[in-house]
Amino acid sequence: MIRALFMGSAAFVLAVVAVAASGPAWDGVRDLSDRLTGAATQTPAPTSTPTVPPPPTATPTPSLPPNPQALHRWDALPVHYCVEETGSGFVSIAEFKKLTDRAFAAWGVPSVDDGVCRGPDVQGDHVNEIGWGTPPGAPPPGSRVTEAGVTLTTYSECTANCRADDPVHLVEADIIIEQSPPRQFRTPDCLYSTLLHEIGHFLGLGHLPAPAVMQAETASCLTRLTPADVAALLARYGSRAHPAG
Repeated sequence: MIRALFMGSAAFVLAVVAVAASGPAWDGVRDLSDRLTGAATQTPAPTSTPTVPPPPTATPTPSLPPNPQALHRWDALPVHYCVEETGSGFVSIAEFKKLTDRAFAAWGVPSVDDGVCRGPDVQGDHVNEIGWGTPPGAPPPGSRVTEAGVTLTTYSECTANCRADDPVHLVEADIIIEQSPPRQFRTPDCLYSTLLHEIGHFLGLGHLPAPAVMQAETASCLTRLTPADVAALLARYGSRAHPAG
């Protein structure tokens, strides 16, 4: 969840190569007598069999780092998400989806955009939905803060016979983006900043001290991950993540 402060300013491809094997070219027998009595016998060169290269060896997928601190994270990658068509905000659904994909790419955790959600946003369906709406628990109108977005996560925690390196993992995350934020925040950059923050929660990150994309409150719209954001991400996903910070 991120709050915006009212401060008066906007803030394998496998390629198969066909190899043509060509042997000696033979003319038709036009002068049989000459070839039998006066010409040396020609022995055809052996036909060589093209060497077929072995298939490429798949690069091993690095494993997630140990997680003895029980940091929230997904234990199966890539993560999947879909974008809802319902609801309306200050940009089109196509632009909303484009900014969502861009924000996932910035965090660099393997992810798959499953397209349009097949149903409404329902917690407990193990579908990770992202869309417009009114975040639950939003402050009343006239407050100095507003909820720019909220992420509702569900996780599974081991309580017996647990693996010390992975005692907890996320099983669902749904993001609701405020469809009517204050006017100064109704820009593509601010929407992208909000999505970047909420997708951080989607990936298991909590709030961080300012300045960071994952700070709890902001009066500006940060569009680049900070070293603190990247460190929190790598603590969970290690070499599986390639953030753009």
